[in-house]
Amino acid sequence: MAMTYLGENLVFIISQPRAGSTLLQRILGSHSEIAISSEPWLMLHPVYGTREQGISTEYSADWAARGVNEFLENYTDGPEVYDDGIRAFAQTVYFNAMARGNGRYFVDKTPRYLMILEDLLRLFPQAKFVFLLRNPLSVLASIVTSQVSHDLYTLERFREELLDGPQAMLKAMQELGEQAIEVRYEEFVTAAEKHTARVCAAIGVEYEPAMVNYSASEPVKGFMQDRTGIDQHERPSDSRIESWQQLLTDAQQTHFAQSYLRALGRDTVEQLGYSYDELNDVVRAAAERNRGGRITMPWRIAMLHPQDAKGLDQVMISRYRNIRDHGPLIGNLLVVRSFLMGLGRAFGFMFGRSRK
Repeated sequence: MAMTYLGENLVFIISQPRAGSTLLQRILGSHSEIAISSEPWLMLHPVYGTREQGISTEYSADWAARGVNEFLENYTDGPEVYDDGIRAFAQTVYFNAMARGNGRYFVDKTPRYLMILEDLLRLFPQAKFVFLLRNPLSVLASIVTSQVSHDLYTLERFREELLDGPQAMLKAMQELGEQAIEVRYEEFVTAAEKHTARVCAAIGVEYEPAMVNYSASEPVKGFMQDRTGIDQHERPSDSRIESWQQLLTDAQQTHFAQSYLRALGRDTVEQLGYSYDELNDVVRAAAERNRGGRITMPWRIAMLHPQDAKGLDQVMISRYRNIRDHGPLIGNLLVVRSFLMGLGRAFGFMFGRSRK
């Protein structure tokens, strides 16, 4: 019987979105023995195959998960059989990618693996896990400016990565102990050679000095990749370490930063390796400077899943989008008109029922 595949030649980069994972992946992919791709998102569907929540399909995912789980319970040796199936699937696909990329190792960089991190640790205990940490306010600022700037309400798409991701990483790092490969973005971009060599040693390959000049390597193919910063430089640059502070001239961005810091809390920020007091002082000073500035999207609303937005929450979302598209005056008038029309329909319905 073939040996169970446990991820012996896999390297997972675990990070929040916009934390610099594309840069780290590109540098590692410049190594002669390491294959990479654009974000594969490969393991999400198999892991979610036994979950009744968190996945939407045409065939009713909750019923499918129930069917799979009952099948495993009643007609197989249990959930471990499904895990072995995932491992066999992963081995087939990753090995093919390594063969195509002439690599001995494959680096999978998919930020949303934060949602299945516990599963990856269980499925692939022999894999290497590189945890890329970055100032959480830099992460938030980069997500807002590059991903959701036109519609701040869509920030909720990153809710899990923003709010749950840091604790998921900390928990996994604690579980792995010395086996966890920790990289801090701010240190990495200021001393790329040192930290790249350290990561290579942890993976089990010899450091190649040309790796940090990643512009000489072949770019990855595919839509699922970062296009906003990686090609602006030929090697790691520390020019963006403090760029998040530039957004604090805006009351909306300052509100988001202050709210996110509070949502994470002192313990989480400190465990990530950043000073809560220093970050809080910078944001609080900006809030004082921006006092009275216009905030169009409250943090609480921005973090709501669409199905949870009801009543006044929907009014706030409508107000934000109308102000964004038409300006404060016309935007607010449109909100009032919509509200009055809604009242008219409600009273008309009630009046119609009373006459019957």
